[in-house]
Amino acid sequence: MKQLLSTLLLSAAGALANADTGSANAQVATRWYQAFDKREPALIEQIVDARWVDIPSPEGMPPGPEGLKQIYTMLTSTFPDLRIEIKDVIEQGDKVVVRSEISGTQKTAFLGMPTKNRPLRIQAIDIHEVKGGKIVRTWHTEDWMTGLHQLGILGSP
Repeated sequence: MKQLLSTLLLSAAGALANADTGSANAQVATRWYQAFDKREPALIEQIVDARWVDIPSPEGMPPGPEGLKQIYTMLTSTFPDLRIEIKDVIEQGDKVVVRSEISGTQKTAFLGMPTKNRPLRIQAIDIHEVKGGKIVRTWHTEDWMTGLHQLGILGSP
C-alpha cells in the first residue's frame, strides 16, 4: 500500500512538473493581447518582427512594429476602456490561432463616424505566424458587422 501511494504521488508530481503552460510561440502570441489589454505598448517592439505583415492591412499602414503601434493608438484612443479577452489558443507548428472577445466603449470618431458613446462586444480570430520568437505575420478576422451595429454606425443595435 505504501508503495502504491508513493507511486501515485510521484506520478502526480511528475504530471505537475510536465504540465504544458504553453509553448514559446503561444506565449509570444498571447503577449500581443497583453499589450492591448494591459496597456503595455512596449511589448509591441519585443514580440513583432521588423517585417511584420498584417493581413488584411489597412491602406497605407507600414509593416512591422510601427504599423501595429498605429492600430494600438487608434483602438486605445477610440475605445479607452478597450479589453481583449483570450477565449481559446490553438497551436500548430509555427502558427498560433487565438479566439478572443474585444469590448470597449466608443469615445471618439471611428471610421469617420462621430461617437454615440456606445459599447461594443465582438469576437475575433487571429492567426499569428511566429519565427525566431517574434510574430512575422498576422491574419485576422473580427466581427465588425456586429460591432458597427452595436455602435449605431450601421442601423440599430
